[in-house]
Amino acid sequence: MGSQEHGIDTMDRPIEERSTYFAEVVVPLHVPGSYTYRVPRKFEDRIRPGMRALVQFGRKKVYAGLVISTHHKAPTDYQAKYVLDLLDAEAIVTSHQLDLFQWMASYYMCYPGDVINASLPAGFRLSSETMISKYDDPGDLELDTPGHLVMSTLDHRTELSMDDLTEMLGGHTAAYQTISRLIAKKAVSLHEVVKEKYKPKYETYLLLNPAYESESAMQSLFDQLEKRAKAQTAILMRFIELSRYGSGNEIPVLKKELLEKSGVSPGVLKSLTEKEILHEVKEEVGRIKDHRLESPIDLQLNEEQSSALSEIQSGMAKGLPVLLHGVTSSGKTEVYIELIKTHLQRDEQVLYLVPEIALTTQLIQRLQSHFGEKVAVYHSHHSQAERMEIWQNLNSPGIHDHRIILGARSSIFLPFQKLGLIIVDEEHDSSFKQYDPAPRYQARDTALMLGRFTSAQVLLGSATPSVESIHMCNEGRMKKVEMKKRFGGISMPEILVADLGRERRRRTMTSHFSSLLMESLHKALNDGKQVILFQNRRGYNPLWQCEDCAWTPECRRCDVSMTYHKAAHLLKCHYCGSSGEPPLHCPSCGSKELKMLGFGTEKIEAEMATLLPDARIQRMDLDTTRGKHAYTRILSDFDQRKIDVLIGTQMVTKGLDFANVAVVGILNADLLINRSDFRAFERAYQLMTQVAGRAGRDAKGERGKVIIQTAQPEHWVVRNVVDHSYERLIEQELLERRNFKYPPFVRMITLKVSHKKQELVDHGANELARRLRAFLGERVLGPQFPYISRIKDRYRMEMIVKIEREASISQVKLQIQDVVNRFGTEKDFKSLRVTIDVDPQ
Repeated sequence: MGSQEHGIDTMDRPIEERSTYFAEVVVPLHVPGSYTYRVPRKFEDRIRPGMRALVQFGRKKVYAGLVISTHHKAPTDYQAKYVLDLLDAEAIVTSHQLDLFQWMASYYMCYPGDVINASLPAGFRLSSETMISKYDDPGDLELDTPGHLVMSTLDHRTELSMDDLTEMLGGHTAAYQTISRLIAKKAVSLHEVVKEKYKPKYETYLLLNPAYESESAMQSLFDQLEKRAKAQTAILMRFIELSRYGSGNEIPVLKKELLEKSGVSPGVLKSLTEKEILHEVKEEVGRIKDHRLESPIDLQLNEEQSSALSEIQSGMAKGLPVLLHGVTSSGKTEVYIELIKTHLQRDEQVLYLVPEIALTTQLIQRLQSHFGEKVAVYHSHHSQAERMEIWQNLNSPGIHDHRIILGARSSIFLPFQKLGLIIVDEEHDSSFKQYDPAPRYQARDTALMLGRFTSAQVLLGSATPSVESIHMCNEGRMKKVEMKKRFGGISMPEILVADLGRERRRRTMTSHFSSLLMESLHKALNDGKQVILFQNRRGYNPLWQCEDCAWTPECRRCDVSMTYHKAAHLLKCHYCGSSGEPPLHCPSCGSKELKMLGFGTEKIEAEMATLLPDARIQRMDLDTTRGKHAYTRILSDFDQRKIDVLIGTQMVTKGLDFANVAVVGILNADLLINRSDFRAFERAYQLMTQVAGRAGRDAKGERGKVIIQTAQPEHWVVRNVVDHSYERLIEQELLERRNFKYPPFVRMITLKVSHKKQELVDHGANELARRLRAFLGERVLGPQFPYISRIKDRYRMEMIVKIEREASISQVKLQIQDVVNRFGTEKDFKSLRVTIDVDPQ
């Protein structure tokens, strides 16, 4: 697919293009359902579900919609517009994907256009751009200054976009007012243009003119060049070397490689091409790097791994998804690799889902060491062009260079042709949940449905499985396989609790660090070992406060306090991104006595640098990993022992494997336990256990040590972490959730109402809740303002709907959607925004 433009006349269609053939098209917009378009006769033999069609939506705008079906039934309530063009020679979306998209729109109560927007790479989601062009002879016009500027610019350019005009005239308002006046004077016209965004990448190669292939001709050429052009002689000699001239197996030479290795200017090479000694040819190349497998790695599973693999295959043979519950460092990845080999032997594709981009850094190396170029990575840190290339590769029958896709949740949408296995690693992780925008899907649950649609086998893996997955195993809907020992005979880490209350009373704390942690940390570093410190809060200080009047700086757009970031010397809001300089005195009372409370990863980094001046310290959080390769760089440095102490948020808890880590410090367990969420205890246990599992993974080293700092040393969640007793925690969680009617024993749907006016939100949310209670009764809880009631200048209220498992969830959803749709069309409430989240997490 090259760079193309589709000029669209949206006003007139040829009358002779009449057809009884229609297409159902989903446009990539937040609008309900699909729309019926008439198919011109010239497209009837070509159009297929899964193709993109250019269609007019609204008065003038043109979009690349997705064809989901074709039929002969004309719409009864509107005149169908024509399909303007087909953008694809073959379908870019498979039938299985269309089934999955339809299920997601229904289950997660969103519009099909929302699913299309989430699933297709941006290069596929085209819409028209309004372009301005000048009439051939507009005549003499009386124009104001902005009008003169536009017309004089069009004297030199054939057309301008509205973005060009906005920039030229200093804003949207001025641009639209100027264009309106010029249109009224019949000086300019508007038309819509759709531009393909994806451009293939090309490389230039050099070939030798066949006239010089013989030795005598080449010798004669050198004789001529040596007399007059020594630089040309040098570059030609380098070309001969790189092209394997005379070997009988000559190859084209990459132009940039020849220039780099010959060390001459491009002008010298140009002289050789102008003399037609060398010819340039351009070839399309991929942006995705191939990783060649130099020598196969022989993987030997131990007894427990082999037994687990056999149990997994037995469960899959019965058509069940499988949950692999293996303690940290038990060797789950090796089991995955053996299972992948089986499916590759069947010529099937494999989807390997991970919750965080950071996890792909190590995993990609391990998978490529076994499978080489068959592995590709797909996630949001890749450019759109790279994502397009993977999509097109998977969608090309018979090619499938990338048989294994390792990716974050968005890779669930890829067009697999022969998907045989789906692995969801760290299946418990909340990062598998999409929060905004719609569809607010859970990738783990969506993977289970994708397995049904494609008949692929599904394996979930975790050291701390979700309550929902354990419940499915208990009900017999999923098979559970356990691995209870660490690989290589490694002992589980020793977990110790530092009682912060007692240490503060005894004054044995060093800043935010207990004496127990500091002693363990010093010993590890003296032994040449590495340390991980976990604090699930970034920034320097979460809170500033006036000592005289207790004033704290709050975000102007959100009801949250600002976090101080020392490196930038800014107060930042972690919800809307706004920032400002910290005050020199209290704006409320004028006092200069401002103190900093709490600590984030940035402050830990600064204090560790003071306490451990000889240690090499690095921080890994959202602030330090914004770049495309930032994860890879930090983790590579840690793996190569260029970092002694790694400080991070929850991204350091997830699946990282470093043999030299002796100590892990959890700096504030209370921050995890004391959250107001019914999943707080489950999540706290999972995070602490996962980060603890990073310690002591070297079979030759001593037992790893984990220090949990808490003011609640006897809390039952902390005691379960110390005892490595996940079964006890799950048993307690299931009991409480059954008693208090929480998932997995009921289904939950949250509805959030938001607006800039608090009074309207209050009135609208209560009215919506009243209407829902008319048929759902006490199943509707709320509405109420959440803990953070305003984000980005929008006030929010939310209500929860709890539905028994025995009830018809699809019927309830239809009723809820009908109430919400009617509510949103009423004059008093149409400015309110209502968002629906199914299975909130």
